[in-house]
Amino acid sequence: MDAERELCALKLAGCLPPELVAHAAEEMAREREEAARVLYVAATRARDLLVVTAVGDERHDGWLGALSPALYPPPERSRDPETQQPPGCPPFGMDSVAVRPPGTLRPAGSVMPGLHRPEAGSHRVVWWDPAVLKRDVQESVGLVQHRLLEADASGARSEEGIRQHAEWQAERTRVREAASQPSLRVVTATEQAASVGDEELSVAVESVGPDGARPHGKRFGTLVHAVLARVDLDADRPGVETVAALEGRLLGATREEIAAASESVERALAHPLLRRAAVAARAGRCRRETPVAMRLPDGVLVEGVVDAAFRDGDGWTVLDFKTDVEITGRVEEYKRQVALYAQAIERATGVAARGVLLRV
Repeated sequence: MDAERELCALKLAGCLPPELVAHAAEEMAREREEAARVLYVAATRARDLLVVTAVGDERHDGWLGALSPALYPPPERSRDPETQQPPGCPPFGMDSVAVRPPGTLRPAGSVMPGLHRPEAGSHRVVWWDPAVLKRDVQESVGLVQHRLLEADASGARSEEGIRQHAEWQAERTRVREAASQPSLRVVTATEQAASVGDEELSVAVESVGPDGARPHGKRFGTLVHAVLARVDLDADRPGVETVAALEGRLLGATREEIAAASESVERALAHPLLRRAAVAARAGRCRRETPVAMRLPDGVLVEGVVDAAFRDGDGWTVLDFKTDVEITGRVEEYKRQVALYAQAIERATGVAARGVLLRV
């Protein structure tokens, strides 16, 4: 356990981390210390009588092992109890083990049932004879219920209990109904953009589309987005290809998809908007993959992640990258989405912001 780094090494599927193997002795010491703490808490909770399970034939190591000196008599007195009928107990037999195979000899030091003085402490310990215990006794539930009814012959207590239970049920229903109503409704910018009606939006749509055919599909779109999110805005072709190769490997993309993504990102980086973003980035005025949130007039909280936003002489310019497959038939919806991002940034910074959809 590394409390400072909030790390814990555990055995998993029969395998141990090297750190746990190297510090096995320390971990065992900690386990023993923890067992001692748990045992202390358990033992000191007893007020009048402490019942402990133990084996009369021998002492066993374990978390109860620390109590052994306070339970077991010295070996030379293990068969010589002060009495075999302690106060409040029935007469005991000669063996503290319930079942012993025929012909098996009792080991030296086996404790005889009775009242013993242990090795440590001035108290006394009663070693019970398991033969006199009534084991596997089933509780008579019907008898208990009958006694409860006899104690409330007039029915006053039961009626009061019914009333209190009805009140509890009513309060429980009220609390659950109140708790089922969300105190805050949160939607993504994508969901909000898809749900609102058609309104006039001042969002520009720019394009750096491919010169010819290229791969399509969700994986390719995800790859292009991932490269645009991580590549340096001033990166050259080798730099773009390095990032594309890494992201493509993570996504399991084909060579054709990686090559096409590199070309698409290189064209996007050459677009005037991203050249302005690169200049702003060098001045510390560009944000990429930045989460934003905004509360609408109806109380709904809209949240999303902005692909890129930069500030220059024209205020904030908010960019949202879309591939041709993504944007087909959904231009207005995506314009509403980037408009929400621009509105959130303008409200948060107090500086005018405009949104741009950039097709890559």
